[in-house]
Amino acid sequence: MFTRELTVQPSDVSCRGSIKLKSLLDYFQDTAGLAVENIEGTTTELIARGYAWVLTRYEIEIVGRLPSLDEKFLINTFHDPSHGYNTLRVFDVRTQDGTPIAWAKSSWLLLDLATGRPVKPAAHLPEILKRDTAEISPDFQAVEDDGEKILRRVEFPVRFHDLDYNAHVNNAVYFSWVFDECPVDFATHELKSIRASFRSGAKFGEKVTLEYSEAGENIFSCRIIRENVTKPSANFILEWQAIQN
Repeated sequence: MFTRELTVQPSDVSCRGSIKLKSLLDYFQDTAGLAVENIEGTTTELIARGYAWVLTRYEIEIVGRLPSLDEKFLINTFHDPSHGYNTLRVFDVRTQDGTPIAWAKSSWLLLDLATGRPVKPAAHLPEILKRDTAEISPDFQAVEDDGEKILRRVEFPVRFHDLDYNAHVNNAVYFSWVFDECPVDFATHELKSIRASFRSGAKFGEKVTLEYSEAGENIFSCRIIRENVTKPSANFILEWQAIQN
């Protein structure tokens, strides 16, 4: 298991004084990169070798109080590359004394940039078998695209700073879009969990549409639809809970 200690910075906090969802996801991504830097190389080194990682599934649960400004916390992470084309990674967020804060599980495909097709990580990057591995269940909760009555529809263009090094919208940006536009009362509710399924990545200048439907009490589904693409590029489920005073 790879462990990283972090301190919540002013740029990371919301108006409530606790860490933003996007900042937490950015920390996850950076921590995963540091965890594999000595076994598969940095992002630029991996691309130079002809490969890139693509996110396909993500589940995040908030199980405790999110860390506040200047507070230190720990991110523990490990991965499981034994699922064919899929590599799974878990993030476990805790206070310094070990109290659970949040938990996340993600699934990734390794793309051969020359062919644009996924390849088996264990065969092409055998170094990842050597460190910080543990068994992870391949089961993910369903992310339904139920097509129920649309509660909210938002359309906007992909902006330059939405992109990552691979020139696609960064995964944390999708979560930020879906969170910010959700038709929930932010004054009285906070996020409990969010899960996502990705099919394709949006690019600079494309128009994307977010369509929200109600999937239960304080639960919303969201479809992200790219311009001139029939099927949703991503589906999300967000579950909210009343803020405890």
